[in-house]
Amino acid sequence: MQLCEQDIQRFEQDGVILLPGLLNAEWVDTCLNAWTWSVTHPGPLASGLLPGSSTAFQDLCNPKSLPIYGSVIHGSPLGDVARQLWRGSPVWYMYEQVFHKGGLAGRTPWHQDTSYLAVDGSHLIAFWISFENLPQSHGLEFVRGSHRGTLFNTSRFDANDPTLPIYPSESVPRLPNVETDRSAFDIISFATKPGDVVAFHTSTLHGGGAVDQSVTERRTLTLRFFGEDSISAVRPGAAGPFYEDIKTLRAGERFRHVRFPQVRH
Repeated sequence: MQLCEQDIQRFEQDGVILLPGLLNAEWVDTCLNAWTWSVTHPGPLASGLLPGSSTAFQDLCNPKSLPIYGSVIHGSPLGDVARQLWRGSPVWYMYEQVFHKGGLAGRTPWHQDTSYLAVDGSHLIAFWISFENLPQSHGLEFVRGSHRGTLFNTSRFDANDPTLPIYPSESVPRLPNVETDRSAFDIISFATKPGDVVAFHTSTLHGGGAVDQSVTERRTLTLRFFGEDSISAVRPGAAGPFYEDIKTLRAGERFRHVRFPQVRH
């Protein structure tokens, strides 16, 4: 897919963009096969996505996953799109995350991915790939332009209080309760079908994606990448599923490590 200047500017300003039909049927099948492997071979960080839910599952950063995802991260159009959105930056792969919602699993609380990670910068991206036809009401929702604002002490995914922070430090602002004051935020979302990809900066506030009688299952794969403008960061706690591997990096250093393969030069 060749992006136009308007696409790139929209991503830079909004922090999110829909890429219709980015993945052809073969790539969708390849991604689904990788997703299936992750679900059937849970890693050490596998858990229920939503506290108290028996119908929601997630796994991420499985140390055995890289060979399984190799063809997708190196050969699919995702790396090319990231390089275009970053105006020619090299591209490195960070990690995978899989989600499975079934039954009547509720919405995912509003949060920012970057707050969980020991990295900052403008070249951070998540590609969100759903294997179901999703109406706009059941996809992810985003607060437009929020990646250019405050990085919050992000959600603990507490069932009673979605703004409950993960870090004890009071120096990091607490999440706003977006869901109780939706009119105060510029919220956007997209209807998607298999092959469509939503790309967003990992600092963009996002949440949603409930399942109910109209959408009884949601299988999703998210792949995260970073580019030249990315640096190691310090969080109030041990941030990121790979923190132990990269804790030798000092704050402000280029975010590079042998565990992150370069996929575009």
